[in-house]
Amino acid sequence: MTGRKDYKVPGGKLLRVELELERGIVIRAAVRGDFFAHPEEAFEEAEGGLSGLPVEGLEAAALALFGKAPLRVFGASPADIASALMAAAHEAQADR
Repeated sequence: MTGRKDYKVPGGKLLRVELELERGIVIRAAVRGDFFAHPEEAFEEAEGGLSGLPVEGLEAAALALFGKAPLRVFGASPADIASALMAAAHEAQADR
């Protein structure tokens, strides 16, 4: 199951999230949009850290992974990313 969600961050930035689930487990997550992340490899590591997680733990994991130093995201917060991921997860599960 795949969920896609465009999420408008308060203040104008756009997040575009795609989440692939299999039996309630994240297989792949992609977070794109109008934001900047530094260092990029820390963002990619955070994004990759979502794979293998159950949907029930996705929000807390996203908050932790995208809020972990040295990663800095400009134009979106870890909470914005977590909200967009959860919206995509709900969309994917609704398509069953």
